[in-house]
Amino acid sequence: MNKKIWIALLVLIFGFLAAGAFVWKRYIRAPWDDEYAYTKGLQAVVYAFPYVLNSSVRWAWSQPQKEGEPVVAPTDAINHFFHSPRLTGPQYRDGGTPNNDTAYSTTWAYVDKEPLVISLPEIGNIPGTSKPRYYSLQLAAFDSDNFAYIGTRTTGNGAGHYAITPKGWQGRLPSNVKFLAEAPTPWFLILGRTLVTSNEDFPAVAALMHQFDLRTLGDFENNVQRRPPAPALTPVPHYKKEQLALVSNFWSIANGAMTANPPGQEDARLMRFFRDIEVGPGRDLSRLSEGMRHGLDRAVLRGLTLLPEVNQTNFGTKLVNGWKYPPMDYGRAGVNGAWLTRASLQSLGGIVANDPEEAVYIVAHADSGGQLLNGKSHYRIHFAKDQIPPVKAFWSMSLYDNTNNLVDNALNRYSLGDRSPGLVFNPDGSLTLYVGHEPPDGAAQSNWLPAPADEFYLVLRAYLPSKPIVDQIWEPPAVVRQ
Repeated sequence: MNKKIWIALLVLIFGFLAAGAFVWKRYIRAPWDDEYAYTKGLQAVVYAFPYVLNSSVRWAWSQPQKEGEPVVAPTDAINHFFHSPRLTGPQYRDGGTPNNDTAYSTTWAYVDKEPLVISLPEIGNIPGTSKPRYYSLQLAAFDSDNFAYIGTRTTGNGAGHYAITPKGWQGRLPSNVKFLAEAPTPWFLILGRTLVTSNEDFPAVAALMHQFDLRTLGDFENNVQRRPPAPALTPVPHYKKEQLALVSNFWSIANGAMTANPPGQEDARLMRFFRDIEVGPGRDLSRLSEGMRHGLDRAVLRGLTLLPEVNQTNFGTKLVNGWKYPPMDYGRAGVNGAWLTRASLQSLGGIVANDPEEAVYIVAHADSGGQLLNGKSHYRIHFAKDQIPPVKAFWSMSLYDNTNNLVDNALNRYSLGDRSPGLVFNPDGSLTLYVGHEPPDGAAQSNWLPAPADEFYLVLRAYLPSKPIVDQIWEPPAVVRQ
């Protein structure tokens, strides 16, 4: 190439570099290490968010119940089942879109040197019927991905003993204990749900739940009744009440949680990617430059606003008549490397999420015209006779405010569904439900779901859904503004 052309090209290249440097300094004003840590850190926030949220939730749920105070969230729930004292209503304020159909049994379990044995009584049938009473125990690793189920669908309604083993355990189980799964992480969540058909049915359900038992294998074999041991927990800021402190400590909490609950080998490449910003098991944040620490702080601030933004969009969902089907890998999004789905929908949206074969939650934030749902308006949802949700267990529709909690109302009515007393079907077998702050004119009040005076959203739940719902072929009717 001609020497003059080479010189001209070099002048042009250096001119671009100089201009780029000017723009960088003038408009971005961030040192390279700050910007580098921010760029990687934003991805690390998405990956690590479930570890931080679960650390906060676990600490909150480990606290004792204060005498004289209402039960608003699980308490004393470390290797010990907390059971709902009633069906969940608006008094529960811990978010996570709780249902109003089942009683919850919850514990943060820890398995280390020997297996844990979960013992359950015979759950039986719904009183007065031959239909099994629905129940499930959902087991989710510390990263929020499910790894096992006990329940009507997977193990049946008979009594049984089920073992969760630590990684690499090579021992033998007694003949009356069934191996269920190897825990992916030492800490994991057990979230139980047992169907309650009415308030009058609750005492029978409570009697069943209080027979749920969790013991080490050694104590089970020796018939010793005591709580399995677990490491002492370090206090973690509350994810709702102490958000500023949680932001300030995000990376130390994340690293601590991943050290105690190492990500699986399938994530090893990602852990190597985060190594130079000191994020991951055993990493030391004190090694970072001041610029990198600042970049990571910026990443947390942006990441923790980004995730709720994503949650409020149609990201990862299938939109049908204004309703949003969840992603097909919901409940195990991280297994497929869908980190944004895991963080923004699965973890932030509900702490954990059911596998589609167990339950599908279909969400509506807007009406058929695309306007956000608001109690100042009245809405109609019409199910044709052949459009009633096809399920093997039950279905319901509940309403939530922007804190992901149920909404107080004078009727104490927080859901409508196939078990709602007095639900009126139309002569042709179709069903019309009404939603609004004020009762509908000239319609059955038993078909009305009260709403707050401001914005809300709806969740249509299908437990043990039939194949058309699992495959997202079934179409829920639109929410029509009247």
